[in-house]
This record gives sequence, structure tokens and C-alpha cells, in this order.
Amino acid sequence: MQPSTSPRPLLAALQDRTEPVTVWGAGFIGLSAACALAQAGFPCTVLDTDEHRVGEINAGVVPLPGFEDVIPLAAARSGGRLRAASPDDTAAVAARVHLVCVNTDRAGRPVTGPLTTVLTAVGRARAGGETLVALESTVSLRWLDDLVPAALGAAPATDASLHLVAAPRRDWMLSPDMNLRTLPRVVGTARPESLPLARELYGAISEVVHPAPDWRHAGLTKPVENLYRYLDLVLTNQLAEAYPGLDVPEVLRLAGTKWNVPTFHPSIGIGGYCIPLSPRFAVDGTGHPGEETPLPLVAAAMAWDGDHPARVAESILRITDGPIGILGLSYAPNARIVEGSPAARVTEHLLARGADVLLHDPYFTPEEITALTGARPLRWPDDLSGLGTLVAATPHDLYADLPARLSALQDPPALVDNLGGYGAALRGTAVPYAEWGTPAARPSAAPRP
Repeated sequence: MQPSTSPRPLLAALQDRTEPVTVWGAGFIGLSAACALAQAGFPCTVLDTDEHRVGEINAGVVPLPGFEDVIPLAAARSGGRLRAASPDDTAAVAARVHLVCVNTDRAGRPVTGPLTTVLTAVGRARAGGETLVALESTVSLRWLDDLVPAALGAAPATDASLHLVAAPRRDWMLSPDMNLRTLPRVVGTARPESLPLARELYGAISEVVHPAPDWRHAGLTKPVENLYRYLDLVLTNQLAEAYPGLDVPEVLRLAGTKWNVPTFHPSIGIGGYCIPLSPRFAVDGTGHPGEETPLPLVAAAMAWDGDHPARVAESILRITDGPIGILGLSYAPNARIVEGSPAARVTEHLLARGADVLLHDPYFTPEEITALTGARPLRWPDDLSGLGTLVAATPHDLYADLPARLSALQDPPALVDNLGGYGAALRGTAVPYAEWGTPAARPSAAPRP
């Protein structure tokens, strides 16, 4: 009798962690997921269109500046279970398990192109039998209903061989203790029968897995949880606008002494991958394109926030006298993340008003600074003495001695401190200081013509 050549049931292969996994996208989300899966025992291939990034991963180099100590690439590769490849790797595309971690936004707006490309490739490579596709990218519910079935060429609710999972990723890049393993994971599936497979896969890399009623509930979780924070931050910035004669950061600190009130700080803008995009995904998932949104509060917040960089630029111009320097292009400290950069948006408006703007970020080359923002590169720390105003946008560790450097200058620039972290060190010095959200940063002078 010939031995059976039927593939093992997918659940059993996930349970003993012998099933190869393909991760689409070698950004922070995809590469960290691939490393976690490899460390859990799964043979794992991470696919990316960036050949340089693929080469660096296979050479053992984390290709994401600022995340070298966060992504355990060396440990993941030590057992030979992790490799990187381009999306034309036929074996990886034909795998039975796929994690989709591609960008679903461009220039601050949701885009479907990369997701459609990946799902179309997976759908064409399916040769029968079970396939699990987990969406870790942020998605709109309309995409789950329409885009995903069309791209895969399958009906999620009725195809018994297709296991579709929504498992939106959570991360807090500013805290090493809040990561893929420690943060609770929400997962939901298109069919109830697929949930045991999803729990088995994600239980291998996350300490807590919360099952959702289905994949639509799981998919909406990410936009909603970020939407909470977005609305709070917009309100915080609105308060600073509404009360220009008060120290609004102090008001917010005092309000935060109440046990159930979080403490926020006014800022020059809301940045990053997720929070600024959350309202767009939430609104996109309701009704149909072109219809009036049933989330009017969200729509109003988006409209106000869209004009915020212009108001920030105007406030900076009211207090400046000479060239304007900006420290930090990345939205998060000690990382290279330009997506949703508040500094970039403010720079755009300053330049449009004729300002002379110089910008520095240790994670971007001078050429990249100019290409991304139009600003002149600021030479750190040599150019500090020639500035009229300096905006401390992102508190990279490199700038930890900024107060000492400014205090040593004979004619220091006025410092506009985005998050107020340098105030204590500059108190009593000759450096003109303005914490964002205080009257010093937002003088009530008439607007410039």
C-alpha cells in the first residue's frame, strides 16, 4: 500500500509548530512578527519588495534604524528558521499560512493597493487544501466585506478550506515592556471553525489572546482603540487654542490628578502610523463612499486637526526672529519613522509663508531631510547659534544636552518645547523658553498678513 500524500491538517501542524509561515512586509510589524514566530519554532519567511532590506535581514542586520535592540533578529536566525525573500519566492507565496503586515496607508490616507497585491498573489497560488490568511494591517470593514473576497477569489463565509483572520497589531514603541508578546491580542475569524487555528497561531507568540465574535469585530477594534486617543489629543490641542492666555499643560496636569482622567499634553501635531489614520479607517468602514458619515464627531475632529499645522506655523512665526530650527523629523523618539510626522507638516506651512527653516534628525541624512520636507539641513549642534527660534519637536536621546548647549550660547535662540521636557533644566537661564500650550508659545498677537 502506498503511503498517504495528503497534507497534514493545518491545526495539527500549527500545534507542533512545523508549519511554514509567510509574513508579507518587513517593516517593524512584519519583521518583529516573523522573529517571534521563528523563535516560537515556526519556519518563517518574510517577504518584502525592498531588495536592500531583504539582503540586510539575510545578513543578520536589522534594517530599521532605532529598532536594532527591539527586534531579536539574531536570536530568530540562530536556528535557521528565519529568512527573507522577495515576493516572487514561489515556495513562500504557496505557503498555507500567511501574515499580512503591509502598509495600508500612504501620505496619511488609507490605500488598498499593497493589500490587494498580496491577497491576489496568495489567491492565485492556492493549490487546494487549507489556507490561513491573517490580516495584521489596519483595515476598513468595507475591505473585509468587498476587497478581501475579490482579491482572494473566494467566499470567506462558505469556503471551508480558507481560514481568514483579523488580528490587528498593537505596539507601544516607547516602552520595551509593551510588545508583541506582552500586549493582549484580539483575533477574530470569518468562520467560527477557523478560530482554533487562529488561537493556536497567536497563542504561540502572545501571552493573552482575546477571541472576537468574528473578524469584523476584531478588524474594527484597532481603529476604535486608536480613535479614543485621537479624539482626546485633538481636544487637548483645541483647549490650547481656546485658552491662549492660560498655561493649558498645567491645567491638564491638574485635571490628571483625578483618578480616572488621563494626562495629555498639547503638541504641534498628532503623528505616527496609527493614531492619525484611525478616524479615516473608522469613517471608511461605515456606510458607502460619498455618504454623510454617521460619525460626525470624528469628521469634525479630522477637519479641525487638518488645519492644526497651519495654526502652529502661524504661532511660531509670531515669536520668531531669524531662521527657524526644528529638531526631530521622526514622530517618535529614537526611531526612524517619518509617517505622519508633525514636524514635516509644520515645516510645509512655515516654508509656504516664506520662513527660513532648518531641520535636523539623527535618523535621516541631510539629503533625506531636504527631500522629505524642503527644509535646509541643520548641522547639529553647530547651527544652533545662528537661529532665531528653535522648535524641539522630538526628544531624541541625542538632544538630551540641549539645555546645556543653549545655555552656553551668548545669544541663544528662543526654544519652543513641543512636549515640555526641557523646561525644568532651562528654568532660571537666559534662554527664552516657551512650552507648547502656554501663553509664551502662543502669543495673542494679530495674525501675520
